[in-house]
Parts: sequence; C-alpha cells; structure tokens
Amino acid sequence: MGLQPYEAEACNGPAFRLGATWRQRSGLSPRKRAKVNAFLNFLSTPLVYPSMISKQSHDPILWSTVAIVLLVALTAVAGIWWPETYARETVYTRAGGVASDIVDLFLVVPILLISGIKAWRGSVLARLVWLGAQGYLFYNFVIYAFGVHFNALVFVYCATLGLCFYAALFSVPFISLEQVAQAYAPRAPRKTVAIVFLVLSLLTAMFDLREDVDSLLSGTIPQSVIATNEPVNFVHILDLAFLLPALCITAILLFRRKPAGYALAPALLALLAIMSAELASIMTVMGRAGFGMSVPMIGSFVVLAMGFTILLGFYVSRATRTA
Repeated sequence: MGLQPYEAEACNGPAFRLGATWRQRSGLSPRKRAKVNAFLNFLSTPLVYPSMISKQSHDPILWSTVAIVLLVALTAVAGIWWPETYARETVYTRAGGVASDIVDLFLVVPILLISGIKAWRGSVLARLVWLGAQGYLFYNFVIYAFGVHFNALVFVYCATLGLCFYAALFSVPFISLEQVAQAYAPRAPRKTVAIVFLVLSLLTAMFDLREDVDSLLSGTIPQSVIATNEPVNFVHILDLAFLLPALCITAILLFRRKPAGYALAPALLALLAIMSAELASIMTVMGRAGFGMSVPMIGSFVVLAMGFTILLGFYVSRATRTA
C-alpha cells in the first residue's frame, strides 16, 4: 500500500530527514533504529489530521437533541399532569401553559428527534427543520424561564433555554450556505415565501402594537398583561425583538437571492408551522377552560399550520438533485 498524503508529508519533514542522516551515521542496531524511527515519525506527524476525524464526530446535534428532547418531555409531562407546575399562575396563564406543553410533547419532541437524527446522518434539510424547531423552543422557553413563577422546574427551564441557544449556535457552521443555495436557488418559490413573511410580519406587528400603543396613550396596563399577571407581554416582546425582524430579514435576503435567505426560509417555515399549531392548541384549551371557544379562530390557526407545512413541502420539493 502507498503512503497516505499526510504520511508522505511526515516522511519529508525536517525532523524525519535529520533523523535519517543521524541513523545512517550512528550504526544503531535494527531494533533500536526501529524505535528511533517510530519516535521521529511521531515528532514529524501532526497530532490530528482533518482526514482522521470525521466531521460527524464533532457535530453536537445528536447529543444535544437527545438532551433537549428529554428536558422538553420532562417539562411538558410536568406541565400537563403535575398541578404544582402552574400552581402560582393565573387560570389564563395555566391554560396557555398546558396547551403549549401538549404541543411540545406530541409534536415538537417527535419533530426534534427525527430531524436531529437525520441531520446527524447528513441531511441538510433535516438540519434546517431542526433549527426551526430550536427557534420555536427558544421562543417558548424564554417565556418559561422569565414568565413562569418560581417552581421546581426552574433549573430545567434554564437548562433547556441554554441548550437550545448553544446547540443551534454551534450547529450553524455545519450548514453549507453554498450547498443550500445551489439546491434551492434555481427553483425555490423565493418570492412567494418572502411575500408571505412580509405580510405576516406586518399583520402581527399591527396586532401586537395596537394593544401596547393604546395602553401607552391611555396610561393603562394592557389587558393581556393583567390576565397573565406578568410584568410585560412576553409574546409581544419576542415577536417585535426577534421573530418579526427575522422574517423581514429573510424576506429581503430571498428577494436579493442571498444564500442565507435560502437556508433561513425552511427553518422559519418549520417554526411558523409549529407555532400555528401551538396557537390552535392554546385557543382550544382556553375555550375548554371557560375563556370562550372561538371555532373560526381555531380553524384559522389550523389552516395556517397546514399552509406553512405545505409551503415548506413545496419549497423542499423544488430543490435540485444536489440537495
């Protein structure tokens, strides 16, 4: 067998060449010469070669997925079946928390687990869907960590929030924007997705700001803040600070055909599909808790969840074979 490239490079290294000259003149026995050769080879060879360690072995997505799935499942099970979890919350907040826990346990956990395993095996699309699920969890666990009154799960909330953030952060370098752009740029419905993101951002901003601005002008506290017994409406804060800017930035990137836009689009579509399903669950549980069952509103969120899922499927189906 021939030498590997890094082996040939090592044999041409200065330490190896100097050792070869010294061995020729020293008259060492064959056994001692073999030991010297091994030692000089070790000095001449880098400790780690890119070819010796697969990229997969450094990918944090598998272990982080397992850890996050366990933490989210624990949080959801406790929220649904352990009354002490939301004992200090208002009835309104308790109903919303249980509704979110139902979606987390029966929808988000399977999505996260399946996409995480597929991404670890090399699927670029699965990694983007996984990032979308992480974005949804980050959004929700900011509310859990800062909005839910102190309870026995406080450290679970903190651990889940931190893991979601850092797992997503350290997973980004494993996404090749060039590969994503080559796969989706030629045929992806970029304009359709961009317009949907911009329209949704505008409507959501109008909905959030209407209550907040009216309360500021009248010098009162928003009704949503009173109902949840929280310092602010965390949903409005997260929408205006993170979600809506992300949708607008992605839309602009898609219009300008930037590789980052093609990568962010499926992740945000996955996030929006999950979030729409969560809103449908919240409306249903709150209706059963006595806050009024709005069937048209529930139906609209179900339609949105299906619409985002279909748009994600269509976006993916337009990818070229290089994906």
